[in-house]
Amino acid sequence: MKREPPILADLVFLGGGHAQIAAIKSFAMNPVPGLRLTIVTANIRTPYSGMLPAYVEGVWDDDDLHIDLAHLAQFSGARLIVAPCSGIDADGHKLLFDDRPPLHFDILSINIGGQPDLGAIEGAADHVIPVKPIAEFQKAFDDLLAAGLPKRLAVIGGGAAGCELALALNKRWRDHGASPEMTLYSRSTRLMPQMAPRASHLMFAALLDSGIKIQLGRAIEKIDAGQIRFSDSTSKTFDACFLVSAVRPPRWLSTTSLALDDSGFIAVHPTLQSKSHANIFAAGDVATISGSPRPRAGVFAVRAGPVLAKNLRKYLHGHALKRWSAQRRYLAIIGTADNGAIASWGQFGVKADGLLALKYWIDRRFMAKYQQLSMPTPPAPQPFAGLDSDFDGDSPQHHRDPVFATMRCLGCAAKASHTVLANALEDAVSLAVSNGADPALMPEAGIETDAAIMASPPAGYQLVQSVDVLSEIVSDPFMLGRIAAVHALSDLYAALATPTSALAIINLPEANLSIQTNQLTQILAGGLFALSEAGVKLTGGHTSEGGALSVGFSVTGHSKQKRPATPVINVSGDDLVVVLTKPLGTGVIMAGHMQLFAKAQWVDGAIRQMAVSNQQAAKHFLKKGVFAATDITGFGLARHAQNLSLRLGASGCQLDLSSLPLLDGALALLSSGIRSSLHDQNRAAVQIDASGLRGDSGTQFDAHVEMLFDPQTSGGLLGVFPRDAANRLVTTLHKDGQSAAIIGTLDFTNAGVHLTGSM
Repeated sequence: MKREPPILADLVFLGGGHAQIAAIKSFAMNPVPGLRLTIVTANIRTPYSGMLPAYVEGVWDDDDLHIDLAHLAQFSGARLIVAPCSGIDADGHKLLFDDRPPLHFDILSINIGGQPDLGAIEGAADHVIPVKPIAEFQKAFDDLLAAGLPKRLAVIGGGAAGCELALALNKRWRDHGASPEMTLYSRSTRLMPQMAPRASHLMFAALLDSGIKIQLGRAIEKIDAGQIRFSDSTSKTFDACFLVSAVRPPRWLSTTSLALDDSGFIAVHPTLQSKSHANIFAAGDVATISGSPRPRAGVFAVRAGPVLAKNLRKYLHGHALKRWSAQRRYLAIIGTADNGAIASWGQFGVKADGLLALKYWIDRRFMAKYQQLSMPTPPAPQPFAGLDSDFDGDSPQHHRDPVFATMRCLGCAAKASHTVLANALEDAVSLAVSNGADPALMPEAGIETDAAIMASPPAGYQLVQSVDVLSEIVSDPFMLGRIAAVHALSDLYAALATPTSALAIINLPEANLSIQTNQLTQILAGGLFALSEAGVKLTGGHTSEGGALSVGFSVTGHSKQKRPATPVINVSGDDLVVVLTKPLGTGVIMAGHMQLFAKAQWVDGAIRQMAVSNQQAAKHFLKKGVFAATDITGFGLARHAQNLSLRLGASGCQLDLSSLPLLDGALALLSSGIRSSLHDQNRAAVQIDASGLRGDSGTQFDAHVEMLFDPQTSGGLLGVFPRDAANRLVTTLHKDGQSAAIIGTLDFTNAGVHLTGSM
């Protein structure tokens, strides 16, 4: 019997810097059996700072500038955890967070870059636009463009980055018909002091030729709103001020036991290994190499990547590490926003038009390594012809059966030890309570029961139960626990019931005790957070191990006893409308994510929606007099809408495609042919009439139709209301931040699902 290798060790990559992504891809191309990879990042995309000036100039767009860490994680088989790290327990082998359990690591690689040193100038934090973090700079820059291009611009920083930014800003303004009054300030007595004097002279000339004033040797003492104050008591006014300063390390590094340099950066050997902790490595701006000082520039981080990858692998296998010495002379190419660029290498400097094309080629080649990832599609399984007398590999029946899909989608033996369960539960409960959860809703210490004794429902109420289990649709175990709990509770909300208790059902991959305990802690904490928010107590559960990770909950609640359902056929169909409370698209987006076609922001949006509870929507449903409700899950919108209509005595329903709330990216993926493995079965299960649609048929048109069959994980509620009540409900839900919409009506004449609307 083939056995999957158990997880023997966790290699965690903290941050998505230039050296880090090279190391991650190296492990993707040559994986180590038994080694689990995890990427922890505050942002799901990582920017390439070398392309920022050209982005400002308008050469590159936002996607050109970023590397999609969701793609890289999927490509490398790594877990992806999008959450800001707040500390490192280096001795305890843990990453710390403010709102989730610590994350275990056996080996840690850190490449988080630095932060702008806003504290170096009084008032800078309130009145300047720092270049880093780049995401915040982009937002501030876009706001300036939208506000109408302020005239008086100031750039603080006379290094290569500051000079290149000033030229790019000047070019962008002039391309929009504006004539900025720009001044570049530097406390150094020459521009780009770390580069060749000839390159500095050429940059000085380029700035002057562009009409940019230069003030060197100016020490800035304070920045007020619209005014820069210098140490010589003079001042200058501005409308917008950009800061390109030296970086500082994250302040929380000082609270760790890691060895740091005098400036607070992580001190590492030439092997990139921490000087205090052998199992921790660091590269890029956040690290200082002992005996090899160098500028904190991206070129060094890029070249450190292969060394970092080799040494992580060597350390894992107990081999001697490779020493690395950053080159003393390096080629820097700085764009001058006039179709030319300045090259600096050692004491050599030159300006030429062809250098800009070379810079763009180098940048695009670097980004292509990480933006153009692809995964081979495995061949579709074929039935055994000898066992199937009706075998026809191209028959619709075989295409609809998920077993014959080229890739199965995620989503919709042995028991874990007492020690694993007890420790994980204790840590998860402690974290949940410390974050505001009601202690009365927490499981009792030492709980090991698979069954729980529950109180009888109040008089006049009846018990309602449901169970749901999810496979590993997201690789973040904390979010998986939360989504699984929210998904399970949704069935009770769809039944208009109040949930009261839950049992956990968790299957863990084989792993050593410490790894398994940490993973279970993450899952239970995510689930407890969601259950506590709903006022639900976890009363027990079952954990097992072996095979793929899965997380589920059996939930119990109560609702008022109802008389037998009666048809509502006596109400005009035009007066009974269908309301959907959440956008559609989680199925196709997560399918696209598996195949590296979904953008990071699309995946992030889908995960955020899956984590949103239907609790508030259900409460509003009851207040607004809902006739009946269901939730949208794996069968897709069309099947659920059809079943809901039949429950109320209607023949079918009409759905307006143009009114459907959709997740960003869902239509684009469907238009490109991406489908969840359950999609075709959902389509075959519904009678569809598209004769009422208006508009020219095309890929977008067809994608709206196909959206009806997309299987949802933790989807929204679907309810039937009188029209007036529905209008009030949608208004209320919009105020709550939910994307609710009236999407159709019941049909008491025609069977099936009839589509209306124009595309």
